[in-house]
Amino acid sequence: MTHRLHPAQVRRQWIFSTLFLAGGAYLLHRGSSVPTEGRAVVVMAFGALLITGGLLQVRGAFSSVSFDGHEIWWTGALGSRKRFAWADITNVEVGKNRNRPDSGDVVRVIHREYGDFKLPAVIGMPGAWRDPDFETKAAVIIAAWRAATATAEPAT
Repeated sequence: MTHRLHPAQVRRQWIFSTLFLAGGAYLLHRGSSVPTEGRAVVVMAFGALLITGGLLQVRGAFSSVSFDGHEIWWTGALGSRKRFAWADITNVEVGKNRNRPDSGDVVRVIHREYGDFKLPAVIGMPGAWRDPDFETKAAVIIAAWRAATATAEPAT
């Protein structure tokens, strides 16, 4: 099974990537047309940072989370790919993205050796960009982990 961002969230990624890329290109253009001085270098550095953010937004639009009965794998915004066997995962839980009540919900996967990872394509953002299927997607992932890691109860 594979989960991707909700269409509203993909639109959000494209909107922000367009804004970041356009703003970054404008700043790079403005900074390059001025003689090299301290302020021009700062403007160009900020423009390069905006372009990097825009490219990450584009990449994030294509993120996905897939799983089967044996493992889970995903592609994140930076192009990183992770693949873990369910047996190596100690917990799968829903939590806040940041420690603020207004931040979005995420599904966290905790690996026994590598620590805590947020799944990129299962995001419950607040407001209009919230995935209406977030709770269902999260429950399916948690159920798959529980089913894969269930141990037979000893007979009494």
